[in-house]
Amino acid sequence: MITIRDVARQAGVSVATVSRVLNNSALVSPDTRDVVMKAVTQLGYRPNANAQALATQVSDTIGVVVMDVSDAFFGALVKAVDTVAQQHQKYVLIGNSYHEAEKERHAIEVLIRQRCSALIVHSKALSDDELSDFMQHIPGMVLINRIVPGMPIAASDSTTSAAR
Repeated sequence: MITIRDVARQAGVSVATVSRVLNNSALVSPDTRDVVMKAVTQLGYRPNANAQALATQVSDTIGVVVMDVSDAFFGALVKAVDTVAQQHQKYVLIGNSYHEAEKERHAIEVLIRQRCSALIVHSKALSDDELSDFMQHIPGMVLINRIVPGMPIAASDSTTSAAR
């Protein structure tokens, strides 16, 4: 696997310069940018998304945990999330939990390790306390069809809306 160090060596520049080029920094001259991009092309370099996420603490992925993606409701939900994610150049990672606490917990932890920038979670098996703990450590976590006391919620009231 080609690394950023290989690109730097090929281009005759520092790793920091390659990083600046790849991140479109204005601090790089056009000539240096051309040399680095030529090395990138020649070597077939592809940035390591996990390394970038580790360095920046941001990734281009959104995690979704649902009971079963083959269920019509959850399939439609995942499709809607994916449609919006693609509009923002983001990608979706999916975990099925089958409403089992251990599988829900494991899916959330895997998505956290993958440095997902946000999590959309349908949880029936985990306790409010455990979900609250996850939500306090993951600012971009949203629950579906679940209210956890003390945590912010976004909801619609179809019963009241229908009565109007």
